[in-house]
Amino acid sequence: MTTSRERLERRGWDVVYVPHAEIEAYNACYRVEYDGERIYPPAADDLEIPLDEIWISERWRPYERFVLYHELREIEYRARGDSVEEAHRNAERDELALWRHNPRWKQMNEAFGVGREHLSHPTD
Repeated sequence: MTTSRERLERRGWDVVYVPHAEIEAYNACYRVEYDGERIYPPAADDLEIPLDEIWISERWRPYERFVLYHELREIEYRARGDSVEEAHRNAERDELALWRHNPRWKQMNEAFGVGREHLSHPTD
């Protein structure tokens, strides 16, 4: 099975880890070209993210598998026409479907705190 990182790299996108203080309000963000369309949330302008880069807080490096999956799914939903908020919710839904019982994923959500507490202890 192809990893999210491999899929991103195949598209020519770079994963850039940045100091947490630079991106703590967002944790991760992107500005990419996806099938000819530029996809990025407003935060990418605030952070001045260059084209074809996905930025992740250095704090979340141990959880790269989960963070990159989320960002890739969000990008795919945005390309489909979803709003930033819809794409984010849909990516979280996909995470739940895959990793609801994964202790490492739950640990990441607990570490994130605000904004992901609903994922730390999902109900079955």
